[in-house]
Amino acid sequence: MIVDRLRGAFARWNRPVSPRIRVVLNVMLVGLVVATALLWVNANFDVYNKPDNAMEPFIDATTYLAAGERLNAGHDLYRLQPGDRPVLMLPGLYSAPLLSPPPIAVLWRPLAAVEWGFAAWVIATWLVLWATVLFLTFRAGLSAVFLAFVLSHAIGEQLAVANFNAFIPALYVLVWQLRDRPWIGALIAAAVSVKLAPIAMVGWLIGTHRWRALALTAVSGAAIFVLAGLGAGFRSYIEYLGTLSGNTPTPLSLSGQTGLPWLSYALLAGAFIASIAVGRRSPTASWALALIGSVLGTPALYASGLVALLALTAPFLGKGHQLRFSLGRPTLSYPGAHAESSQTAVTQSR
Repeated sequence: MIVDRLRGAFARWNRPVSPRIRVVLNVMLVGLVVATALLWVNANFDVYNKPDNAMEPFIDATTYLAAGERLNAGHDLYRLQPGDRPVLMLPGLYSAPLLSPPPIAVLWRPLAAVEWGFAAWVIATWLVLWATVLFLTFRAGLSAVFLAFVLSHAIGEQLAVANFNAFIPALYVLVWQLRDRPWIGALIAAAVSVKLAPIAMVGWLIGTHRWRALALTAVSGAAIFVLAGLGAGFRSYIEYLGTLSGNTPTPLSLSGQTGLPWLSYALLAGAFIASIAVGRRSPTASWALALIGSVLGTPALYASGLVALLALTAPFLGKGHQLRFSLGRPTLSYPGAHAESSQTAVTQSR
């Protein structure tokens, strides 16, 4: 009885708004997402530009640029030499001039060789991340609006540092949208080659029996390994492993918050196994578990890295949840919609 009353009260309160009001509300929602992210960008720039701050805008892009320059000069990738571009190093947190595996530095070799390479990278990170945020906001609807608002700090920080992670949400959305195509394995391999933790997505491939995509992940990963080894020297992989012992978990990571160095890796392994276990029963849950593991399952977690969680709304794409900006009435597509529409028309004509 109480449930029926509550349902009736909600139905009376949740009346359909006019098309014009709906458009205004949707524009306001999109504006909220954009404005909050830009405010965080500005806040980050303000902090970076303070005289006593060692950071600077687009600091991660500068780190990549310096790595590409070192390779072009024939210098060591994971150790600075006289004449190398200075990079930010935080003793007590990390002391290597590059925290990523060699492939990102090899990718930057041609960018570091041209004057416009740095600007091109920064522009690309902004275009791709904004395009992903707006695409999900428009097409996945309120769930994406809510998540983008919650992650506005992460989006703003990512835009301010221009890290490779700016491309990860778009990459994951592509993987979900094209999940029946084997070549998504190449996208996953590309993410793993730079960030490592996206290896959790392999659990989703295994759990959902996407064997051809899994095979292509392995082949693509091997190809990237060889190409990066040729571009940076295979010894650079050994040098990269040597830098890991000098890294301390970031305060945001599970390992940093708990003081348990193994906890982030345990989460990664747990998400990997769980995504396999539920893959056949619930491919979407498997996807979500793998994605969460790929984001949180690293001791090198920064706020900017959380932007990949935007891709959790990818399963809502194409489900009729999109924000509507037309002045016509929305088409009802759920069971009984036509009967309800007819009843509404009769009611309005009385």
